[in-house]
Amino acid sequence: MVNDQIQHGSYRQYYDKFRPQDSRPRQLENCLLPWIAQRLTTGQPVRMLDIGCNSGKLTEAVLTTVRNALPEKCCSMLGVDIDDRLIEQANQEYQSVGLSFAQADMFAVAKGEAPGNPVDAALLQEGAKQFEIIFCFSILMYVHLNHGEEGLKSVLDYVCRRAKLLVLELQSWSKYRDHVRRMRREGGGDYPLYPTLIWKGNNGQLERFICDYVIRKGFEVLDNSLDKNEFCRSVIVFASNS
Repeated sequence: MVNDQIQHGSYRQYYDKFRPQDSRPRQLENCLLPWIAQRLTTGQPVRMLDIGCNSGKLTEAVLTTVRNALPEKCCSMLGVDIDDRLIEQANQEYQSVGLSFAQADMFAVAKGEAPGNPVDAALLQEGAKQFEIIFCFSILMYVHLNHGEEGLKSVLDYVCRRAKLLVLELQSWSKYRDHVRRMRREGGGDYPLYPTLIWKGNNGQLERFICDYVIRKGFEVLDNSLDKNEFCRSVIVFASNS
């Protein structure tokens, strides 16, 4: 069970043990809210998706931040996570109109292999084709390690088709190496595709591979703040050109 948490990053009590103070809602406020105000028409709802929502604490905090800043808009947020027990916890702890949680393996969703696909179901229910904002906070490393470049590209392709604004918090290559060592140390074995990875490298090289791919999908970098968060990770915000 511990190995499953390490393999997919679905840590229990993540926010209590590792991130009791979280600066990300504050960091996002400066770049997200002006974009929302400029790009969305009056009365247009703000639909959001948080991929890898864990127990829902950050999901709820981001939704609250947007709602407080834009009280005239109808804001909603769907959080998805691969771990059904974390989803159960999120549903128990955060009960709010417009806030919902569902279990989903985003690799399976991207490959069209997820039964009931709650992401597309949420859009269909709203009669929409895209979310205004999709968040991927420190989750893509696990897709990359488990499914290689092709798996990561599949997930990026999927979210790029469904996002007007895409927010990525990317782990560095040194974090990848630390995590692989931890996986072995805890008895979880190896990630079989790790030795084959081409997207890698220190000093931002790995992050550039991912950012360049998103840009080729029709996005521009809206904000790449040098104001690192408490985990020394930048939050990169992309806006669709379409």
